[in-house]
Amino acid sequence: MQSGLVDEVIAVDKRASGGPGRALARLRAETWDLILCPHESPRTALWMARLRARQAKVGFRQWWNGFAFSNRVVKPRDFPDALRQLSLLAPVDGRLAELFGDEELQLLRSPDVRGGLVDFTRQPIPEWASMRLREPRPEGKRIFLAPGSVWETKKWTSAGYQNLARLLLQRGFSVELVGAKAERELCESIAAKVPGVVNHAGRTSLAGLVDLLATGRALVCNDSGAMHAAAIVGLPTVAVFGPTTLALGFRPWNDRAVVVQKDLRCRPCGKHGGRRCPLGTHECMEGISALEVMRGLDLLFRKDAELGFS
Repeated sequence: MQSGLVDEVIAVDKRASGGPGRALARLRAETWDLILCPHESPRTALWMARLRARQAKVGFRQWWNGFAFSNRVVKPRDFPDALRQLSLLAPVDGRLAELFGDEELQLLRSPDVRGGLVDFTRQPIPEWASMRLREPRPEGKRIFLAPGSVWETKKWTSAGYQNLARLLLQRGFSVELVGAKAERELCESIAAKVPGVVNHAGRTSLAGLVDLLATGRALVCNDSGAMHAAAIVGLPTVAVFGPTTLALGFRPWNDRAVVVQKDLRCRPCGKHGGRRCPLGTHECMEGISALEVMRGLDLLFRKDAELGFS
């Protein structure tokens, strides 16, 4: 809400007795101008069927959900998820419908690349589709590392982050850890083993994290929320992908980004990763070295130098 783009958030506490009912009652008390629904579950469709909208109720087409929406969009699954969500506006915005047919936009289709370093600096995101709200303002040589994730298998190894931090410190960078309160212990363990690393984990709000990231030269993270926070300020980002793949549609929505990953037949092992590796090896993350991630950073530094950012 601090961005000025959101007026109100209505939370649904599914665990509390009567929580969903209270949220639904609040939503039903209004007649909304337009309802856009990216969720595709039967429960959400039942909710949508009970809400009122003056202009339209738009959702993704399923064979069974015609009763819930006035307009349904075929989900463009070969595009990144950011564009999938924007496609919900096509029925009510003729210009957007035209833009989705633009040849340049086709270059942003999710690449089915399963290994190596994927360079997104060659695929500019059009301004109308960008999530960048402001420009970064780098202070010195600050590199942020975000080693956490809600999903255990999405985490690159602690040893990997430690080794990368040492490489960066040797090159004169300031290395700073960021993360949520739940990730503070992980970040503390890394900082304890690499003298000179600063730990901010658990000490900032989400808005504070975005403000902090805006002062950096780059971010190294997993396929996690920090990756998306960095896109808000256009911070150069190296994202380490393990159990998830780019073909799923989730990528840094940032054209100053690269992804480092391993080419393994077992990837992806799920849409969001999991609590443990199904094979017990976690090779998708264990097999990625600090030097590989450093190569991703160096690519971004070279690109920034070419564009006059450094």
